[in-house]
Amino acid sequence: MGMVQMKKILSFAAIVISVPAFAGDFKTESAGAPPSEGVAAAILEMVAEDGVAVKDPDGETTMELWMRSTPWGEPGSTSFGVRFDTIPEGAFMGLVRFPENGSDYREQFVPAGVYTMRFTLHPENGDHMGVAASRDFAILSPAANDTEPATVMTDFDALVDMSYEIGNPHATVKRIELPEGDEAPHLWVNDYEHWVLDLKVAEEVVGVVVYGHSEE
Repeated sequence: MGMVQMKKILSFAAIVISVPAFAGDFKTESAGAPPSEGVAAAILEMVAEDGVAVKDPDGETTMELWMRSTPWGEPGSTSFGVRFDTIPEGAFMGLVRFPENGSDYREQFVPAGVYTMRFTLHPENGDHMGVAASRDFAILSPAANDTEPATVMTDFDALVDMSYEIGNPHATVKRIELPEGDEAPHLWVNDYEHWVLDLKVAEEVVGVVVYGHSEE
């Protein structure tokens, strides 16, 4: 076997070996039952009984998620730039708990605590150019302030005002991505080197960016 061929084989082997190590940096495990303190009973009735915990390379839990298990009940948005056209804008998607201080997709500070996630579309204006390839996001609000999960919040300004209670100058958001497949939960890395967690939400699988930020 020639030296050039040997180098090609070794290079390919290095790539194959490196993939599992990279893919294993972040991991998931069961988060158990959703938190009940400060969370409305109506929310607990709508989310999965067992959540998903995301662990960083040091084995520390960065967040825990309990997603909606009940149907949407209303039609979704068919606006321009929407990937999840089956999800009603303003619909409750689930709960997320940050055991320690964290950050959102815009790299804004998120204090340790429990938050609701509602589906939203970033406005079509110059302030949001370059934030993402599509308009699909989940907006976070303190769980104690969001007590009627069955209600679809169609008033975007009211939803943003509720998110402002977190204390950031912009609404606090998580990026929503198309899933890599039908498996859930499933953790993977997208083309922007963001870690995406595919989760079952109501009747479909939705990807949530659990590590990574917008470049804007």
